[in-house]
Amino acid sequence: MTDRAISRELPRVQEFAGSPAWVRNALIGITLVLVVFGLLSVYSASSFAAQQSGLPGNHVLMSQLARAAVGIVALIVAAFVDYRVYRRFAWPILGVAAVLLVVMVLPFTTEIAPVRNGSRRWLMLGPATFQPSELAKVAVVFWTASLAVRKQRSFGSFLSGVLPFLLILGPLLVLIAAEPHLSATLITAALAAAVLFAAGMRIRHFLLLALPIGAGVWWLVRSNSYQLTRILAFLNPEADTSGAGYQLQQAQIAIGSGGILGAGYGESTQKLHYLPEAQNDFIYPIIAEEWGFVGAVTMLTLFLVWTHLGLRIAKSAPDLFGRLIAIGLTAIVAIGAFGHIGITMGLLPTTGVSLPFISSGGTGLVIALGVTGILLNVASRRRC
Repeated sequence: MTDRAISRELPRVQEFAGSPAWVRNALIGITLVLVVFGLLSVYSASSFAAQQSGLPGNHVLMSQLARAAVGIVALIVAAFVDYRVYRRFAWPILGVAAVLLVVMVLPFTTEIAPVRNGSRRWLMLGPATFQPSELAKVAVVFWTASLAVRKQRSFGSFLSGVLPFLLILGPLLVLIAAEPHLSATLITAALAAAVLFAAGMRIRHFLLLALPIGAGVWWLVRSNSYQLTRILAFLNPEADTSGAGYQLQQAQIAIGSGGILGAGYGESTQKLHYLPEAQNDFIYPIIAEEWGFVGAVTMLTLFLVWTHLGLRIAKSAPDLFGRLIAIGLTAIVAIGAFGHIGITMGLLPTTGVSLPFISSGGTGLVIALGVTGILLNVASRRRC
C-alpha cells in the first residue's frame, strides 16, 4: 500500500510545511544544555575515583568530550539525511544489529565481547567500546515503523497483523536477554510496542500478549539470581543495606542530603566510593546532591520538554513513517531518562539504565544525539 493510500485510511494529517522553527531551535538548545551539563556532571562524579586509580582527575571527562564530539557529528549528519531512507534500509539495519547481538553471545568471541560484571554487553573496537543493544533499539524503531506502514490493513488480525512482528522481534529480544541485559530487553520491547500502538495495533492484541510476556520476564528474573535479588531489594531495600540494597540506599542518601539548593558543584560526598557507578547508572543522585531539589526538578523538566518537542514533531510529521519513527525515537530518550530517574529514586527496581545525554558512556551519548538529528530532519521536511 502506498503512503497516499494509507493517508486515506487514517485520519487526515493537517497540511504540513515543516515544524515551526522554534520547535527545532528549542530541541537543539535543550539537547546542547543537557550535553554540556552532562559533561560537568561526569567530571564531578568521576574525578575523585579517577585520581584514586592513579589517573588524572579529568580522565573520564576527556573521554566523554571525545564521545560528545562524535555525537555532535552524528546529530549534524542525521539532520541532513532524509529520514525516509531509513524505511528503505530498515531490514539491513536490523540485520546488522542482529549479527552484532549474535557475536555478543557466541562462546568463542569473549576476546572482543568480554564478560564484565557477569554480562557481555560491550563489543571491543580497539580502544573504544560499543553496545549493540543500543543500536538494536534504533533498528527496532525503524523496522517496526516500516512494517507497520505496510500492514495497516492487517492490524485487525492477530495472525497477519501481529504475528509477523513477533517472529522477528522475539528472537532479537532473546539475544539481548542472553547477554544478559534485562533492562535493554524490556526497553526494546516497549519501543516496539509504542510504535505499534501509534500505528493502530488493537488493544486486545496487547492484552493477549501481556500474559506470555509477563511469564517470560519472570522466567528471566528467576533464571538470573542477581536480578531476583534486585527485585527483592526494591521491595524491601532496608532488608539488606550492605548487599543488594546498598546502591539504592546510597542513592537515596545522596538525593535526600541535597536539600533545596544542594551542597554545591563538586561537593558531593556520596561519589567518594559510597555510590557505585556514580558517573553512569547513578548519576542523577549526584546531580540531586550537588544541585538540590531545584537542580533535580530542572533536569526532570528539561527531559519533559524534550519529550514534548519530540512528540510535537511526530504529530506534524509529513507521513505515517515519519510520525512512527519520531514517536519511537522520542521514546528511546524518554524511557531512558524517566527510567533512570525512577530507578535511582527507588520507584523502579535497580538495573542498568543510563541517563541520556548525561551519563558517562559513548554508545548511549552518540545514539541520543543521532536520534535528535533524525527528529530535526523529520521536523524540517515538507509533504511531497
